[in-house]
Formats: sequence, structure tokens, C-alpha cells
Amino acid sequence: MKHLFLVDESLSPELAIKLKQLGYSAKHAREVQLKGADDTKVVEWAIKNKAIVIAGDLDFGELWYWHFRGKLGIIVLRIKSYKIESQYEVIRFLHDNNLLTSEKIINSLVISTSSRYRIRTA
Repeated sequence: MKHLFLVDESLSPELAIKLKQLGYSAKHAREVQLKGADDTKVVEWAIKNKAIVIAGDLDFGELWYWHFRGKLGIIVLRIKSYKIESQYEVIRFLHDNNLLTSEKIINSLVISTSSRYRIRTA
């Protein structure tokens, strides 16, 4: 299944490009006029557009857990550096493990490093 991914502005716009190169539909927050928007606005856009948020901070995980559980999917990248190479390493790991096409992520919270991930479902 093809999911739409919304890359939060805390991550590089290049990550959306790299997702597209892997064959996914992806937009960066800046592309959809969410530059400077608070996390709740990003989540609301994602719900409205049936997108899965890819973020670099755990605040999105807390939002999912306490307010939006079961309403959207969020992938939180646990990275050592915000360089595009670190971000892409995690995405590549999820891609290689077929997680980015899985139905499991639609309404789940995924927290991932470049070598492990865990999924919390609604």
C-alpha cells in the first residue's frame, strides 16, 4: 500500500526527496504551508490528509499517546545527529524491513533507530 508521508520541519526537506526516490509519496511540512506550525497543527493536517508523520522529536509520540492514539500514524526517528545521512539511515532501515508499506503503521506509533524499531498500536 502507498502511504503519504509528512516529514516534520525538524527534519531535512531532503528526507522527503529521498523518500520519493525510494518510491513513496512524501511531502515536507514546508511544502504544505506548515513551516513554523505547532505540532498539533501538523497532526491535524496529517489526519485530514491521511498522512503518516515522520518526526525527529518525541513530542509527537506524546501527542499520539495522549491525544491522537488510533487517529494517525507517527514515526519518530531516534537519531544521533540531525544530518540528512542519519535521518536517511533510519528511513532506509524501515524501508528494507518493509515497514513503510505495512498496514501496521497507519494508526500506530513507531519509534525507530537505524537498527531497531518498536510499534505501539492503538
